[in-house]
Amino acid sequence: MSTVKILHCADIHIGAAESFLKEKADSRRFETLITFEKIVDLAKEHSVQVVALAGDILDSNNIEKTFIRRILEKISQQKDIKFVFAAGNHDPLDFASPFKDTEIPENLYVLSTQGECIIFDDIKVNVFGKSFEGAFLKGTDKFNIQMPDNDYVNLMVQHGELSSDLNSRYNAITQEFIKSSEMDYIALGHIHKRSQIGKLCDTYFAYSGCPEGQGFDELGQKGVYIGEIGKGSCLLEFIPVAKRLHICEKVDVTSVPQNEIADRVLSQLKEKYGEEFTDNLYKIVLTGSVSPESEASLAEIESRLNNALYFAKVVDKTEYLIDYEALSKEASLKGIFVKNMISLIEKADENQVSMYKNALKIGLKAFNSEVGFNED
Repeated sequence: MSTVKILHCADIHIGAAESFLKEKADSRRFETLITFEKIVDLAKEHSVQVVALAGDILDSNNIEKTFIRRILEKISQQKDIKFVFAAGNHDPLDFASPFKDTEIPENLYVLSTQGECIIFDDIKVNVFGKSFEGAFLKGTDKFNIQMPDNDYVNLMVQHGELSSDLNSRYNAITQEFIKSSEMDYIALGHIHKRSQIGKLCDTYFAYSGCPEGQGFDELGQKGVYIGEIGKGSCLLEFIPVAKRLHICEKVDVTSVPQNEIADRVLSQLKEKYGEEFTDNLYKIVLTGSVSPESEASLAEIESRLNNALYFAKVVDKTEYLIDYEALSKEASLKGIFVKNMISLIEKADENQVSMYKNALKIGLKAFNSEVGFNED
């Protein structure tokens, strides 16, 4: 049975800026390029025949030419690998696309905006797909690219959004479209969270997710799919490639002295994430109960953590060890405030409770003139 070895990746967003990193933001942009180079090296190492680039390889068509030059150089060095690119909504084939007017390597194949099939007779593979021409693309109810008269493996490379209907601005891909495609595998891009490999009729499909997270809404391991596809077969393995992970970590600081909180955080991170834990980006959520007198300064904790870690942001979700009921009975402005906040918390729905508790905490700090800059 004929099979082909592929690497499926998407949404690298080379050149993307994480502005919250401040002075590290620019170097972080180049780390996306380094991850792309790592992916190409991985393809060579695994004797991959086709690299399916399912859109948003660039964060924008207006990124510096240095990025484009390095990308094309890296691709051109692997002449035995075919790279097939379906442009996405961030790097569409518009007038600004560097893949339209730039001389590209012979082993880089850019799918047209009308949709096409590229036939590789030497490895017996048909590669289908369509590129975005702008920021938006309307999907079609059925697959409409002419199927060649051969029995090759059918691979589709496509940026788009799995949807129950065509009401999507990002190339809706419906079940009917998948069923009518007769593909052996559809390499999808656009959704940054990796999916498990699905199957509909005889067609396998998946999102590989983004190889590098771009914020704390993109947590966990990031990588690519590598393996073999064939007629009725799909043996793909997920391989992590991210240089850094975005991690949200809760740390209970109940009874931990103020000057030991940073050490407690670092100890937990090392135990959980190993010797290279310092390379990641962390959102640290402090939990537990603390007394108002011993509450730690977030600025101090962040400073200590950022002296040891690549990046850390600290969020305070601790609660005060206070008898709020007794405080609410005080004949004072503070007592009235606490009484009203307790009433709001008791009546609040699940989504509002955290907000009101935080407001209560900040309010009490205000009474003691301890509210920090922009803490509200």
